[in-house]
Amino acid sequence: MGNRFLRLTIFISIAITLFSFWDHHLVGYLKDFIVFIHEIGHAVAALLTGGSVHAIELHGNESGETIAIPNSGTGSFIFVVSAGYLGSCLIGGFLLNRGFSGKMIRPTLISFGAILLLMTISYSKPGNLAQYTGILWGLGFVLLGFFNLKFNRFVLVFIGTSITLYSLYDLLDFTGNIAYTDAGIMATWITGANPTQGIPKSVIVLGYLIALLWSFFSLSIIFVSVKKVFQSGISEPELPQDENFFQLSEDGNTEAPFPGEVTPEVMEWFFNKGLDLNGKPLPAEFLEKEES
Repeated sequence: MGNRFLRLTIFISIAITLFSFWDHHLVGYLKDFIVFIHEIGHAVAALLTGGSVHAIELHGNESGETIAIPNSGTGSFIFVVSAGYLGSCLIGGFLLNRGFSGKMIRPTLISFGAILLLMTISYSKPGNLAQYTGILWGLGFVLLGFFNLKFNRFVLVFIGTSITLYSLYDLLDFTGNIAYTDAGIMATWITGANPTQGIPKSVIVLGYLIALLWSFFSLSIIFVSVKKVFQSGISEPELPQDENFFQLSEDGNTEAPFPGEVTPEVMEWFFNKGLDLNGKPLPAEFLEKEES
C-alpha cells in the first residue's frame, strides 16, 4: 500500500461496496458492530468524566443504548452525548491510519479486540445482542492479531472505513425519531423541551445544527488521521554507499572501483594524474578540494 493512489482507490472501493450492499442482511452484522462502537464511545466518555456506566444494549434495528450517569456538570453531559459519533470517527480514523501505514498491525488488532471484550464483559447484559456482538468481534480481532495474517492490514482499513462512513451517515438520521438521536437528545436538553408533548421546531432546527457541527469535527478527525498516510508517496530505499566507492559524475552515478588490491603508491599515481581508479578524469570539485 505504498502508492497513495492505490490507497485512495481501496478507500473509495470499500465505500462504494458498503453503499451498494447496505441493505444486505450480512451487512447488518457489521452495522450492529458499529453501533456497539458508538455506544462504547458514550460509555468511555462517562467513565472519563467520573461518571458510571450501568449497561450497554443493542436493539437490533441499528440503534443502541448506553445507560450511564455522567458526572454532574454541563460539560460532562455535552462530552458524553457527543462522544458517540466523535468517538466512533476517532476510532475509525485511527484504524484507517494503522491499516494504511502498516505500522503496529498486530498490537492494534489485539488491543482493539481486548478493549471490546473488556467493555462487553463489564457492561453488556447477559443474552443481549451487545454481548454476542462484543464477544464475537472482540475474539475475532484478537485471533487475527495473534495469527498475523497477510490480510490484517486490509481488515483494519475495511473496519476503519466502515466505522467512519457509518458514523457520518447516521448523523443525519432524524426521520421520525429525532428525539432519540444524540443530536436530538442534546437539542432537547438545551431547549428544555418535553418530548412526550411533541417535538417543537426549535429542537429540530437545533438538532440539525448540532449534527452539522459534529459532522465538521468528525470529518476533521478523519482528515487528520489519514492525511499523513495519503500524502506519503513511495519512499525509494537508499542504497548504502561504501566508503571505497567514488562519485564519478555530477549526476550522482557510481561505478565499481579498480579491481583487485590497490596499493597506496598506485592510488597516489592515479590521483597525481587527475584520474580515478578506472582511468577517468576526476571531477573538478574533487581536485579543488585536494589542492586546498
